[in-house]
Amino acid sequence: MSGETTIATKLVVDAIDDAEQNSSMSSDTMAHAILSAVLIEISKTRSRKDLESFIDFDLDNIVEIDNVITRGC
Repeated sequence: MSGETTIATKLVVDAIDDAEQNSSMSSDTMAHAILSAVLIEISKTRSRKDLESFIDFDLDNIVEIDNVITRGC
C-alpha cells in the first residue's frame, strides 16, 4: 500500500470512529462529508470527466485487496 493510501485510510478510519463516539454525529454522514471534501479538493486540478472516470474505476474495482496507486507510469 502506498504512503498516501495508508495516511488517507487512517484519516477516514479516525473520522468515522470520532463520529461513532459522538452522539450528535453519524458515521454515514461523516463518510459523505469526507467524500464531498475529497471531490472538492480533486476538482481543483481535475475535470469533471476525470472525476467521473476515477469514481467509475474505483466502483468497478472495489475489492478486499490493497489499492494500487500509480504515478503516471
